[in-house]
Amino acid sequence: MVTVRRMIFAISVLCACVCPSRKVSAAPQDVVIMIHGAGGGGWEYDRWKPIFERAGWRVIARDLVPVKAGLAKTTFANYVAQVKSWIPRERKRLVFVGASLGGILALKAAESAKPDAIILINSVPPKGVGNRSNTKPSPPIIRWANGNIQDTRDSLPDGDEATIQWAHPRWRDESGAVLNTARQGIAVRKPTVPVLVVIGANDTDIPAAISLRLARWANADVYQYAKTSHIGPLMGRRTPEIADAAQRWITSRRKKRVEN
Repeated sequence: MVTVRRMIFAISVLCACVCPSRKVSAAPQDVVIMIHGAGGGGWEYDRWKPIFERAGWRVIARDLVPVKAGLAKTTFANYVAQVKSWIPRERKRLVFVGASLGGILALKAAESAKPDAIILINSVPPKGVGNRSNTKPSPPIIRWANGNIQDTRDSLPDGDEATIQWAHPRWRDESGAVLNTARQGIAVRKPTVPVLVVIGANDTDIPAAISLRLARWANADVYQYAKTSHIGPLMGRRTPEIADAAQRWITSRRKKRVEN
């Protein structure tokens, strides 16, 4: 018995030497980076994420964060740098999804990141495409955290009460410098990849007419949704439908306009 045990031990040692354990790196995946709007966070895409993951995408939806000097010192360029830092070195296809402020961040980051496609949701337009620079400048810090829950209800008229209660405590303060820069207009190069512009027909922050102008500028496909607010595509009652349509568009990249 002792001899048999010694033989088994010797064989196991030999196998360990000949066939050492190796870490198998994960195969590169298709990656979609989802960029949230002002005062929000990656949580805005909680209903989009599973839809894309079921289709085989690796979803990156992180929070934009202030620089060490604080929110008042945080600039638009700081946010662009953060978005680009989220891109994995090893990947297959890369897609940017940006909502509101996240849309113009996606367009700016795309200049150097060169994604395979871009989806813009009620996006802040680039310079020369419908900017409203005559509005009042924002203070250094915009206080949105711990606001009145009625503000969330007003912002999401197409959402249910459970979603409103869930979203309300998650809003954060925002950098006034970032929004002032976006309001003045940010020059970006026209994307050369397929673009989808998702429009909430009832958006009062970025009117549908401006989003349509953005779509013409980008030579983009348009998916417009009736009775949908500014943040409705991400958290409204039609969110699963809208997210699924966006995911399917990436594959098809069909040049058509959909209104429903």
